[in-house]
Amino acid sequence: MSAYTVHQDQLPGLFRLWAKLYKVHVPTQAAPGFYDFAPWDPGGEIAWDYDLTVNPLKRYLLPPREDLVVFDTRDYTAKGVFEAPQQLLFGVHPYDLRAIAQLDQLMELGSPDKNYRRRRENTVIFAMEPLRVAPDAFWSTMGAGRADIGFDLYWTKIGPATFFVEVGTARGEELLLAGGEVERASAGHHEAARRTREAIRRRADGHGLKFPWQELARIMGKAWDNSIWREKSSMCLACGSCNLVCPTCYCFDMREELDETMGKGRRWRQWDACMLPSFAQVAGGHNFRGKHLERYRHRYFRKGKYIFDMIGEPGCVGCGRCIKACTARIANPLTVFNRLWEEYA
Repeated sequence: MSAYTVHQDQLPGLFRLWAKLYKVHVPTQAAPGFYDFAPWDPGGEIAWDYDLTVNPLKRYLLPPREDLVVFDTRDYTAKGVFEAPQQLLFGVHPYDLRAIAQLDQLMELGSPDKNYRRRRENTVIFAMEPLRVAPDAFWSTMGAGRADIGFDLYWTKIGPATFFVEVGTARGEELLLAGGEVERASAGHHEAARRTREAIRRRADGHGLKFPWQELARIMGKAWDNSIWREKSSMCLACGSCNLVCPTCYCFDMREELDETMGKGRRWRQWDACMLPSFAQVAGGHNFRGKHLERYRHRYFRKGKYIFDMIGEPGCVGCGRCIKACTARIANPLTVFNRLWEEYA
């Protein structure tokens, strides 16, 4: 794998070049202690040391609301809508990279999602090694501390103004070299990157699962009737915040509407959440997960077992967003998984 060394003073020129080809999004500080991705601004500050963004990056690939079909009832015509902007995400941490890799697999199962696929094909991902670990994060012990695929470039800060850049794809290398000659990484640069990654892993490993993540599906398979579901769900507000901030949740609802002439209309999809009481309500008013306990348990089985059974890894990447978003303080996968391990190991 090719690797280069980029100095920070080279970045403004590169960003200007990239912005001519893509909608570039970078991590920024939205408020003290809160970070999120936002469009790159030549005069703005990039949050190189952000620990976690408030919102997941799935919104760039699976928007919260997305038109799918426009139709005309007068001549019985319909046309698919495929909006897929050319976009570049700079500074994606490994756990979010792992989440995107999961979505890549999940959205191909059954009937492949063409809208997702087109957005993904038009998205360049420049990953970045974290410099800090969020207090609630446990991604290192979920197997999401390092990603070897799914990125075009992987950036590691190895000095106050120096980056070690690994090439993941030919597209990434072409964009890196678009501004002119870039220094090839030396053995010393490789070693500096390795030390940087080891240091962040040691900090990340201090908070996490008490068991190998590969055991999670087996443990969950024994826990259907565990008392933890009733205990935790009794405090659930059924707000769906944990679903909305989760980088691997991809459920959506389909809606249609006609204009005032009853002639033209559109069909769209919008994010839905399995923790909402309405999620499992079907025709006739029956709700097959009408109780808080059923919805809470389903979410954990989805993350710990069902997705594992489909793609061989848990649907939780340990980012900790749900922990931070839950006002009832019950959406903590780490607490649940570790307790179940202690009971069923």
